[in-house]
Amino acid sequence: MVRMKAFFLSQPLKSSLFGALFFAFAAGLLAFPSEVKAAVLDSIFSCLTVLAPSLFPFLALTSFAVNSGASEAIGKVLGWAARLLFRLPSICAATLFLSFAGGYPAGAKGVSLLLQEGKITRSQAGRMMIFCVNPGIAFVVTFVGSGLLGSPQTGWQLFWAVTFSGLLLGVISSLFVKFPEKTQLQPQQKAKNALIRSASDACSSLLKLSACVVLFSGFTALLHGSGIFQVLVKLISRTGLLPPPLAASGLSFSLEVTKGALDSAALRVGPELFAFGLAFGGLCVHLQIFSFFESFPLPKWKFFSLRLLHGLFAVGMLKLWKHFLPETSQAAFQLYTPLPQNFGGLSTSMAGGASLLLMCCAFLLVLSKENDCETGQAVIK
Repeated sequence: MVRMKAFFLSQPLKSSLFGALFFAFAAGLLAFPSEVKAAVLDSIFSCLTVLAPSLFPFLALTSFAVNSGASEAIGKVLGWAARLLFRLPSICAATLFLSFAGGYPAGAKGVSLLLQEGKITRSQAGRMMIFCVNPGIAFVVTFVGSGLLGSPQTGWQLFWAVTFSGLLLGVISSLFVKFPEKTQLQPQQKAKNALIRSASDACSSLLKLSACVVLFSGFTALLHGSGIFQVLVKLISRTGLLPPPLAASGLSFSLEVTKGALDSAALRVGPELFAFGLAFGGLCVHLQIFSFFESFPLPKWKFFSLRLLHGLFAVGMLKLWKHFLPETSQAAFQLYTPLPQNFGGLSTSMAGGASLLLMCCAFLLVLSKENDCETGQAVIK
């Protein structure tokens, strides 16, 4: 095991692998320019109409909760749930709530801030990353349910299946953990410029997340254009585990969750695959989460394994729902007509999303100049 680890992490091997990938991607960009261009344009549209408006408020709110001391106040009210259910300090209550309501990166952002502030231990941060990776209400209910499946009720059932399975995973991971020592929560003293710092954190995170989505869309286009994606689908389907439509949807979900949802709606797959894909999150989301930490607090093999387990739990929750509430499930999961261009009342437009991203860039530039001026004045003094 040690030898295998040393082999995979050896620097010469990494350099050779990255060099091969560089030439492969360069050749792919030259061979399939139109496919990559179309995929990148589609991903930019998704970022402007889905990602930016749904994630920015929650990213800012997550950062504000930690920077302003609001997490301490929330911990006094809801901290009992964090301690009783998950064996975590009371101060984690706000981050736990936002991780289930705000979308995949919101939980990771909050956990990384709590760890940087020294308010939780590395072990506690790693345990939180087991279950604080969930799709937000806006994405599941509005984009997937109303926009793609034409059924808000379906969106809500998918959201609760993924959410309850995440809660179950968190409770199981905490069964043999000691209760944390009770500490007297005091309002944070250094709350100066908390709003500005929160906006800056949200801007930086949003731009980083959007860049990851665009990059993965280009990568997926190369897989499709070169035929590698189709070959992988055939290999999966030949195992007998999944028919070709489910294999294609599952592979797409495993790469990038937004593209996976779009492809699954177009292929008219069942709700179970949506539940699994939304709970798993996709490699694009996983890389975004890793970027919030200088050193990820959980072994990555364990993180990926638990993402798969979360997906299986979500499928089980959905089946239980359909078993105990068959009439409701039948009405929700009736055959739907995919609506890829209708985002079900999502309160934004492409122009609005573009304006938000441009304002993020401008805000970061202005803030960096102000910081440079302050640093220069301090040096002069």
